[in-house]
Amino acid sequence: MANSASLQDRMHVANSCSGYEPISSGFVSSIGSSYSKSCDNCKHFKDQKCESNLYDAVLASLDQS
Repeated sequence: MANSASLQDRMHVANSCSGYEPISSGFVSSIGSSYSKSCDNCKHFKDQKCESNLYDAVLASLDQS
């Protein structure tokens, strides 16, 4: 995944990703906040990279729709 992925892209990917697991099971806040559903808040997203290697595939599938 490119480091330049936008917050919007990371949010769209998280909403469509079968492997998304939130870091916390707590409250999910509004769009764009630090607690919104985004790759940034996924257990598998570390150092700006998806450890499950799902980001690129999910993003590509979104581009097809």
